[in-house]
Amino acid sequence: MVTDVQGVERLRARDAQAFRSLIERVQQPITGYLHRLVGDREVALDLAQDTFVQVYKEIDKTSEDLPLDAWIYRIATNYGLRYLNRKRLKQFVRLDNRENFDETLAVAGPEDQIETRILVHQALGRMKPQDAAVLQLHFGNGFTYEEISQVVGMSSEAVRKRVARSVKKFREAYGEKTPSVKAQSAETQCSIPEIGGK
Repeated sequence: MVTDVQGVERLRARDAQAFRSLIERVQQPITGYLHRLVGDREVALDLAQDTFVQVYKEIDKTSEDLPLDAWIYRIATNYGLRYLNRKRLKQFVRLDNRENFDETLAVAGPEDQIETRILVHQALGRMKPQDAAVLQLHFGNGFTYEEISQVVGMSSEAVRKRVARSVKKFREAYGEKTPSVKAQSAETQCSIPEIGGK
């Protein structure tokens, strides 16, 4: 995580080059994180843009020793969770069913990875957005519990427990849609190991 005091000072002074450099450095990781979180590339791009607008608006209200990357991920996470909560509310109000993966379209071969990704996304979609977010940050982005604690505003021990519970919930949600062989395959492909330790 970046805590570049000089860089934060330049951002707070509205240095255009500092903002360009920041966006060049973190735009791809933030967009990738949001894409995995919300499951829609176009929405992720919009949310990333909203994140950077918010960073620009709020940077002068921060302290110089701000953990910059954690702060940006917190803003992105908040936008992602708000989007997911609004989406769930709309689905609940309309009593829509989630998009179902058409299993007749699946064929053996490289496409199995695509099927697994779809099933993983569906399993994450059945989880609470906060649980899906900590899994994405930990397993998708490789953040430590301490780094996630800065993003979500919890203690690192609370994050560790939430990740452990979320892994269990993910396995249950994934297992509901797939036979046990595919569930084992997904755990391998999703990089969600047995809980131990960072």
